[in-house]
This record gives sequence, structure tokens and C-alpha cells, in this order.
Amino acid sequence: MKSPTNIGGNNLVTWLQTATEIRMADLYTITLKNGTALRYTTWDTNLVVLGNTFLTGPPNIARSAIEEKLGMEVATLEVAIAASLSDKVNGVPILQAIGQGLFDGAGFRIDRLFMDSSSTQIGTVVRFSGFIGPVEELTRATAKITVNAGTAYLNMQLPAIILQPGCTNTLFDPRCGLFKASFANNLVVQSGSTVNKIITASAQADTYFDNGQLIFTSGANNGLVKAIRQFLGGVIYFNSPLPFVPNAGDAFTAYPGCDKTQATCTSKFNNLVNFEGFPYVPAPETAI
Repeated sequence: MKSPTNIGGNNLVTWLQTATEIRMADLYTITLKNGTALRYTTWDTNLVVLGNTFLTGPPNIARSAIEEKLGMEVATLEVAIAASLSDKVNGVPILQAIGQGLFDGAGFRIDRLFMDSSSTQIGTVVRFSGFIGPVEELTRATAKITVNAGTAYLNMQLPAIILQPGCTNTLFDPRCGLFKASFANNLVVQSGSTVNKIITASAQADTYFDNGQLIFTSGANNGLVKAIRQFLGGVIYFNSPLPFVPNAGDAFTAYPGCDKTQATCTSKFNNLVNFEGFPYVPAPETAI
């Protein structure tokens, strides 16, 4: 058994050797990049464990079996999160937050809580610890994600910063330093819009939203996150059609995109201090 954490003066190892009735609950702790800790449990009521409150949900979390692997092979979990629009984190519906990337790279830990027949807490054991990886599927009701064990960090390529002309950061990530909320453009759909384009009343210049993202906040597409291909003449174009035709007056929030050049970082975002590209590195054929 992994080293346990005892609760209330109990000794979990000794108790397990003699206990005839054991109650168990999984405790999920998700720690976002901004430090926000979300705690949930599979128990049928909320639990307070070592001073932390674990909510019974929704959202509801289901997972695949935990595998114990030797050596450097990376163990993974398949996790399904079921939630509604009323289940929020930092004021944003959880599934929408997942689509926005708020959960990317978040810490993910599962503790097993042991209790006696009267639900008195005896102790906990860490069952899995890692970080959230790819989002495999995202719908209006569920998200399916892969969680990697911490050993996956050992497979990361070094150095972390690559010498290349374009910036190595992702817009709005911690290294970029910009806050997404500061660049939110709250807009409404104008008449004449279709599943392939949205006509807006935005006063932003052409190309401002190129390679950006929008999130519907009302209407038939509510909660949908969509990549923006091009913004021209007040019209937003997509690479693929929307699932539903938007109606005039449907609300959405649009965010700008970044082409990762020094010029864009300077003129569009005034963020040159966090630019991590190397535009003056000679091309390989001339670097002799």
C-alpha cells in the first residue's frame, strides 16, 4: 500500500487489518493553472476531509480503472465529466471552460478515503496523481478527457524554449501573460448570418479575429466553442459550419487570434516583454 494519511488519530494500516466493514469513497482534486482547486467525491453527500470540502456533484465524474505500471511507462486514465450550464467554475460553465482550455494541464489527483461502518473517517491513500491531457470529446452534456500520470513529464522534449522566429507561447497561456477576459468582445449575431458566417457590428479592424475563437452564450448554439478562420468586413468566417443556424440577437463572445510574430505581439497586444520568438535567427541555409 502507498503511504497513507491518517485521520483523527487513527492508524489506517492497522485498522484495515482488523476491519470487518469498510466504506470507501474516491476524492477528486483538480488544480487549475491559476491555482483554483476543484474538489469532488463519489460519495452520496458532500465530505469534509482534512479541512477540504469535496462536493458530491454535479458535475459527476466517472473514470476508467487505475493501472499500476512499472518503469517509465506512462499510466493514463479516461475521465468523463457530466455537467450542465449551471455547473460553473469561476463563473463559466465547466464544459465551456474545458473547451476554452481552462483545464489544460491542470493537476488531477485521486485519493481513496476509508471509513468505518458509521462513516467515521479513518484515513486516505493516493490512488493516482497526474495532469489533464487531451480533450477527446466535448458535447453539450459531457466531456471526455485523458489524464496522464506525472511520469509523462519525463517524456517532454527539452529545451522548453525553441529558437524559432515565431513565438513559442500560446495566446493567453501563463507564459504569454495576457488575460483572456481583457480581450473579450461581447457581440450579437446580425441578420443575414448563416452556419458558415456570422455578421457582426464589431468595430474591430479586418483580421483582428483571424485564428481566434468565439463562444456562444445564448441561442441554439449556446455553449459552443468555435475557431475563427477569418474576420473581414465585420463578418466572421469558419472552416466548418455551425451545428445550428444562428438567429439575429444570439449573443457570443469573440477573442482575437495571434500569428505569433513580433509585429503582432507589439502592435496588437502591446506584449513584447513576453514575446518568446527569435525573429532575427538566420535561416538554416544561411546560418553557416
